[in-house]
Amino acid sequence: MKVCAHCFNNSDEGLQQFILLNSNEKEKCVYCSDYKQSELIPIEELLDFFSEIINLFKADEQGSPLNQLIQKDWELFSEKADYNSILSEVLTLLKSSFSYQDKVSYIDEIKDYISYWEYLKEDIKWVKRFLINTQTLDDLGWVNLFNQSTTKWINGDPLYRARLHYIGNQKEFNIADMGCPDKYIVPAGRANPLGIPYLYLSKNIETVLYEVRSSFLDEVSIGTFQVKKGSSLVLVDFNEKVNAFSNVDEIVEYAKSMLLKRLISNDLSKPIRRYDSEIEYIPTQFICEYINYISNADGIIFNSSLHPGGKNIVLFKQDKVECVKVELYRVSQVDIVGERISSM
Repeated sequence: MKVCAHCFNNSDEGLQQFILLNSNEKEKCVYCSDYKQSELIPIEELLDFFSEIINLFKADEQGSPLNQLIQKDWELFSEKADYNSILSEVLTLLKSSFSYQDKVSYIDEIKDYISYWEYLKEDIKWVKRFLINTQTLDDLGWVNLFNQSTTKWINGDPLYRARLHYIGNQKEFNIADMGCPDKYIVPAGRANPLGIPYLYLSKNIETVLYEVRSSFLDEVSIGTFQVKKGSSLVLVDFNEKVNAFSNVDEIVEYAKSMLLKRLISNDLSKPIRRYDSEIEYIPTQFICEYINYISNADGIIFNSSLHPGGKNIVLFKQDKVECVKVELYRVSQVDIVGERISSM
């Protein structure tokens, strides 16, 4: 059987390029809901790649179905693909002991690596906080992980910060008032500890309106920030797209780093409810301080949970950026959707 490039997620550029370079004919793909004339490649050409992916898992009755775990964590297939049929064909050709519905979990090497984050979170919240033994993190390779997971933000790409107005009919805030809060009044945040100011920014205006939790008719000052001329920002990227094919030669190490960053990213993005304790901030505050200490990064970039698709940037210092203008906005529309939950 043959499969087309459209069956796979476009974000895995290495896989897309391999299929396009090795396809030698155009036909209708039987696995793709588009049924267009597409470049096809025999599934056999991808067996080595799929073999490495399948070898990341072991049978586990308490685990998740193999097809769901591969799609959730690795995002291999596009929405157009009948990926159950593709996986079934692959597993048959590999003579695997798995079916695509078998329950699996990651092999111990991967599971032990990523589970340390859950252990660390509980340890620094409830056992010991200020004298963490970072030797274990060094042994796990977290130094290399964060130093290698960087992206660069250059001059020309604007960033935004919002401040709510608590009194009506005010003018927009001054440029000088849009930077980091004063250290004597800054509260604890998702990334910064109490009294240590970080600069929270977003990639677009809509995201910052969500991040400050603005309500209907709220007035908000939004500052536009630019990287200073001659500077650039090095950011540890917790939004890195999955690119399994390009990392297939070191797939176990790649799986460990990718899955760990995703767990941390989820905690960075998780909104704190008004009645939650600030203790919930401590693990992500620790990660930010750790990154600040062991790397040359200026900050981090991660997904916004309040605005799907939005990106947030946290800078440990504000010396490489400057606010170039401030504009006043009024919130004109708020969409709130409720979900009924079972009562106790």
